[in-house]
Order: sequence, then structure tokens, then C-alpha cells
Amino acid sequence: MLHSGLIAFLAFLGFRFVKTELPGWVYWLGLLLKLSAGIVLGLIFYEYYESGDTIAFFEAAKNLTEVENQPRTQFFLKILRPVVVFTDGSYWITSLYFSFISFISFWYGLKVLSNLYPDIRWLITICFLIIPSIVFWSSGIIKDSMASAALIVFVVSMIQTYKLKRLLIPDLILILIGGFILLYVKHYLFITAIIFSAVLFSLSLYRQLQPKWRFASILVIFIALVGTQFVHPYLAINRIPWTLQQNNQAILEKSDSEDRLNIVLEEDSWTEVISNVPKALHAGLFRPSLFDQTPVWGWIHRVENFLLIILMMMSIILFFKKKHKIDWALFVGSLCGILLLAIMLPLSTPNFGTLVRYKNSYMPYLFLICSVLPYHYFTSQAHK
Repeated sequence: MLHSGLIAFLAFLGFRFVKTELPGWVYWLGLLLKLSAGIVLGLIFYEYYESGDTIAFFEAAKNLTEVENQPRTQFFLKILRPVVVFTDGSYWITSLYFSFISFISFWYGLKVLSNLYPDIRWLITICFLIIPSIVFWSSGIIKDSMASAALIVFVVSMIQTYKLKRLLIPDLILILIGGFILLYVKHYLFITAIIFSAVLFSLSLYRQLQPKWRFASILVIFIALVGTQFVHPYLAINRIPWTLQQNNQAILEKSDSEDRLNIVLEEDSWTEVISNVPKALHAGLFRPSLFDQTPVWGWIHRVENFLLIILMMMSIILFFKKKHKIDWALFVGSLCGILLLAIMLPLSTPNFGTLVRYKNSYMPYLFLICSVLPYHYFTSQAHK
């Protein structure tokens, strides 16, 4: 009862102070879906798989087990342990707290973007709060839940800074917090967030500068790329092929044949990596497809990816047919981040189960980008 009351109180505070123009029921429906997803995730791993990261993390936090040579897991456990102690060792209540934190982050992102783009408010709501795999893999006691929450507050704060052309103190605080969490939980997402921001502000600066000074905008990207070389030694430019090849082989060895992607890095060279980019990009954007074999709940991912293909094709057709005005700085920056992850993740994790979980980091933004033009088209047709 104590924790139920506390979560309800926190939910009310979120509803009261993180307001949007959306009806109140959207907030409570989104919260219910997120909390339920965290519970369902636990049930699947406990009852069906009988093992998995979420169980291992909880047990390590509960039993104060030390994890060697896994700094990202150690950092996650430092955050998880106080919550486990507070909930008296309850997996399910701990899951509710983590799901709630994730929901508030997504709701804040929804608030910021819907204020900046009020005409697609409902579309943003669907992409952030309703699409099943996005809700599911950003809930419960998994690092992806925390990473997705950190990424969204970082990204929307950067977008708000870009749109307002000034950095607000709350946005600066959220950028620092989100960046810090990403750096220690999912450093490749931290690098992606930095590259997205660099491209966004570089292109914005390019438009504002006089022609003779535009070369200076390139320095923004150059400095960002140099900075990423110090994030993690395995993600330095000269080490990336080796890192991808080692992860690729390790995942393939642990995967059943039906779970493997047809992406195999035989050598740790850029030539080998580049030759597999087309297959990786296809997997990162559209797999598992309707033709792939997955467990029964894999149909959710398969249908979502099929819908994504349709939306992408419609967007391309509508762009050339209607000549819509595009915010190119934001579009190119977003595309760079999405494509980077859509290529690198399948190369390093050629396993359907792992891939669909990791893809969740960019799926809300990919769905949003692919849905904007079809959404505008159908809503305009409805008003004719």
C-alpha cells in the first residue's frame, strides 16, 4: 500500500506539473501501458525464459553481488540497489518505479515536442506512448529503460535549444544529466547523441553565417568527432572494426540458428565492415520482417516493421509529389543518428532478440520521421 500510494502521488505530481494540451486521459493511459509493460517484461523473463538481464540485474542488486569488468552494469546496479532496498527486495515494485521514471521522461519529451510542433501533437503521442515495442523495451528493470529515458530528455532538450535559439537553464541541466547517464550506461548512445547535436547545430550555423565564414560550421562536427574518440577506447575509429567483429562473433556463438541474422564479420577490417553495411542497414530498419521466423510475440515487431516500410515509402512519394518544406538541419541530424545506430547495432548484435531491444533507442524517432508527411496528408484530406 505504501508504494502504491507513493507511485500514485508521484504520478499526480507529474500530471500536475508536466502539462500538455492533450486530454488528461492520454497521460493516465500512457502511464498504465508503461507500468503494465514493465510487469509483463518481468513475467516473460521469469516464466518463459527463466533467466535474462532483468533477473540477473535484480538478483545482483538484491544480494549485493559485485560485477567485475562490467562498468556499465556496475553503474546501473548503483542506481538499482537503493530502489531494491527501498522496496524491500520486491522485483515487481522496483519495476514499477523504473517504468514510472521512464514514462515521465517520455512524457516530458512529448510535452516539449508537442509544444514545438503542435500540429503533430497526436502523432508524437502515438510514437512515444502507444507503439507496443517502444513502450515494452523502455520499461522495467533493464538498462534500455534508463538509456531510453536519458536519450529522450537529451534529444528533446537539444531540439528545444535549436528551435528557441537559446539554451535555457532547465535544458542545460537535462542535457548534462541525460549525457552523464548515457555515458555510463550506453556509451554508444552518448556518441550518437553528440553526433546528432553536432550535425544539427553545424547545419544551423551554416545557414546563419555569411558565405565566407561558413567553413567554421564544419569545425563543430570535427570537434565533436574528435571528442568521441575519448569516450571509450573500443569505440575509437581505428578500433571499431575489431570491436564490431568481436561482438559479432560472440553473439553468433551464443545464438540459436533461427535467431541469427545473416551478418557475419569474418575479419576485423573496415573493408569487411563496409561490405556488410547494406545487410546491416536493412536489418536495422526493417527486420524482423513478416518473412522472418520469431516467437509468437515477435509478430509485434514484424507488423511494426511492415508498417514502417509503408510509411517510409509514402513519405518518399509525398515528398516528391507535394514538395513539402523540410527542416533540413533537424532532418539530417536525426537521420545521421538513426542510420549510425541502424548500421552499427546489427553488425555488433546479429541476433533478433537482442537487436529488437537495442533498436528501441531510435525507433520512436524513426517512426516519427517516417510518419510526419503521411499524417499531414491524411489529416488534410479529412478536412476537405
